Amino acid sequence: MNKFYSFLAIILLTLMSACGNAAEQPKTEETKPAAESKEQAEELKASVTLTKNEMAEKVDAKEIAFEEGQNLMDAMKENFEIEESGGFINGIEGIQASEADKTYWHLIVNGEDAMTGANDIKLKDGDKIEFDLRNYE
Repeated sequence: MNKFYSFLAIILLTLMSACGNAAEQPKTEETKPAAESKEQAEELKASVTLTKNEMAEKVDAKEIAFEEGQNLMDAMKENFEIEESGGFINGIEGIQASEADKTYWHLIVNGEDAMTGANDIKLKDGDKIEFDLRNYE
Protein backbone atom coordinates (compact mmCIF):
# COMPACT_ATOMS: atom_id res chain seq x y z
CA MET A 1 0.00 0.00 0.00
CA ASN A 2 2.92 2.35 0.75
CA LYS A 3 4.17 1.81 -2.77
CA PHE A 4 0.74 2.83 -4.06
CA TYR A 5 0.78 6.09 -2.07
CA SER A 6 4.35 6.79 -3.10
CA PHE A 7 3.44 6.20 -6.72
CA LEU A 8 0.38 8.45 -6.39
CA ALA A 9 2.47 11.18 -4.73
CA ILE A 10 5.02 11.05 -7.57
CA ILE A 11 2.27 11.37 -10.17
CA LEU A 12 0.69 14.30 -8.32
CA LEU A 13 4.02 16.10 -7.92
CA THR A 14 4.80 15.54 -11.60
CA LEU A 15 1.42 16.93 -12.65
CA MET A 16 1.73 19.91 -10.31
CA SER A 17 5.20 20.79 -11.54
CA ALA A 18 4.10 20.44 -15.18
CA CYS A 19 1.14 22.75 -14.57
CA GLY A 20 3.34 25.18 -12.69
CA ASN A 21 5.83 25.33 -15.55
CA ALA A 22 3.11 25.94 -18.09
CA ALA A 23 1.72 28.80 -16.01
CA GLU A 24 5.13 30.37 -15.55
CA GLN A 25 6.04 30.36 -19.22
CA PRO A 26 4.56 33.32 -21.04
CA LYS A 27 2.73 32.53 -24.23
CA THR A 28 4.52 33.84 -27.23
CA GLU A 29 2.27 35.13 -29.95
CA GLU A 30 3.68 36.61 -33.05
CA THR A 31 2.08 40.00 -33.26
CA LYS A 32 3.02 42.44 -35.94
CA PRO A 33 3.53 46.07 -35.10
CA ALA A 34 0.70 48.39 -36.14
CA ALA A 35 2.89 50.05 -38.76
CA GLU A 36 3.64 46.70 -40.41
CA SER A 37 -0.06 45.72 -40.38
CA LYS A 38 -0.91 49.03 -42.01
CA GLU A 39 1.73 48.43 -44.68
CA GLN A 40 0.17 45.07 -45.46
CA ALA A 41 -3.23 46.71 -45.86
CA GLU A 42 -1.69 49.26 -48.20
CA GLU A 43 -0.21 46.47 -50.31
CA LEU A 44 -3.69 45.65 -51.61
CA LYS A 45 -4.21 47.75 -54.72
CA ALA A 46 -6.69 48.10 -57.54
CA SER A 47 -6.67 50.29 -60.63
CA VAL A 48 -9.60 52.59 -61.30
CA THR A 49 -10.19 54.17 -64.70
CA LEU A 50 -12.83 56.79 -65.46
CA THR A 51 -14.01 57.17 -69.06
CA LYS A 52 -16.90 58.63 -71.06
CA ASN A 53 -18.90 57.64 -74.14
CA GLU A 54 -18.31 53.88 -74.34
CA MET A 55 -14.72 54.36 -73.14
CA ALA A 56 -13.86 56.69 -76.03
CA GLU A 57 -12.66 59.49 -73.74
CA LYS A 58 -10.35 58.82 -70.78
CA VAL A 59 -11.08 61.13 -67.85
CA ASP A 60 -8.86 59.86 -65.02
CA ALA A 61 -6.98 56.79 -63.85
CA LYS A 62 -5.27 55.94 -60.61
CA GLU A 63 -4.15 53.06 -58.50
CA ILE A 64 -5.91 52.94 -55.15
CA ALA A 65 -5.00 51.18 -51.93
CA PHE A 66 -7.65 49.42 -49.89
CA GLU A 67 -8.00 47.17 -46.88
CA GLU A 68 -8.88 43.50 -47.04
CA GLY A 69 -12.64 43.03 -47.19
CA GLN A 70 -13.31 46.64 -48.17
CA ASN A 71 -16.08 47.28 -50.67
CA LEU A 72 -15.69 49.34 -53.82
CA MET A 73 -17.99 52.17 -52.69
CA ASP A 74 -15.93 52.87 -49.55
CA ALA A 75 -12.66 52.69 -51.48
CA MET A 76 -14.02 55.09 -54.10
CA LYS A 77 -15.10 57.55 -51.39
CA GLU A 78 -11.60 57.46 -49.92
CA ASN A 79 -9.91 58.13 -53.26
CA PHE A 80 -12.31 60.19 -55.37
CA GLU A 81 -14.92 62.88 -54.91
CA ILE A 82 -18.10 60.78 -55.02
CA GLU A 83 -21.75 61.76 -55.06
CA GLU A 84 -24.21 58.98 -54.41
CA SER A 85 -27.91 58.49 -53.95
CA GLY A 86 -29.60 55.32 -52.79
CA GLY A 87 -26.38 53.32 -53.09
CA PHE A 88 -25.78 54.42 -56.68
CA ILE A 89 -22.83 56.54 -57.77
CA ASN A 90 -24.19 59.65 -59.51
CA GLY A 91 -21.01 61.68 -59.67
CA ILE A 92 -17.29 61.02 -59.75
CA GLU A 93 -14.77 63.87 -59.59
CA GLY A 94 -17.52 66.37 -60.38
CA ILE A 95 -18.73 64.53 -63.48
CA GLN A 96 -22.43 63.91 -62.99
CA ALA A 97 -24.71 61.30 -64.44
CA SER A 98 -28.10 62.84 -65.10
CA GLU A 99 -31.61 61.92 -66.10
CA ALA A 100 -31.81 65.01 -68.31
CA ASP A 101 -28.83 63.81 -70.35
CA LYS A 102 -29.90 60.18 -69.92
CA THR A 103 -26.49 59.18 -68.63
CA TYR A 104 -25.30 56.78 -65.93
CA TRP A 105 -22.01 55.46 -64.59
CA HIS A 106 -21.53 51.98 -66.03
CA LEU A 107 -19.33 49.74 -63.86
CA ILE A 108 -16.93 47.12 -65.22
CA VAL A 109 -14.83 44.90 -62.94
CA ASN A 110 -11.96 42.93 -64.43
CA GLY A 111 -13.41 43.26 -67.93
CA GLU A 112 -16.91 42.06 -66.92
CA ASP A 113 -20.02 44.20 -66.56
CA ALA A 114 -20.84 44.40 -62.86
CA MET A 115 -24.11 42.75 -61.91
CA THR A 116 -24.21 44.48 -58.50
CA GLY A 117 -23.53 47.94 -57.18
CA ALA A 118 -20.30 49.29 -55.73
CA ASN A 119 -21.56 48.62 -52.19
CA ASP A 120 -21.74 44.88 -52.91
CA ILE A 121 -18.38 44.46 -54.61
CA LYS A 122 -15.57 43.33 -52.32
CA LEU A 123 -12.25 44.42 -53.75
CA LYS A 124 -9.45 41.97 -54.39
CA ASP A 125 -5.80 42.76 -54.94
CA GLY A 126 -5.12 43.59 -58.58
CA ASP A 127 -8.74 44.32 -59.54
CA LYS A 128 -9.25 46.52 -62.61
CA ILE A 129 -12.23 48.80 -62.08
CA GLU A 130 -13.67 50.92 -64.86
CA PHE A 131 -16.43 53.52 -64.59
CA ASP A 132 -17.75 54.71 -67.95
CA LEU A 133 -20.28 57.55 -68.23
CA ARG A 134 -22.75 56.21 -70.81
CA ASN A 135 -26.07 57.11 -72.37
CA TYR A 136 -28.91 54.73 -71.64
CA GLU A 137 -30.90 55.54 -74.76
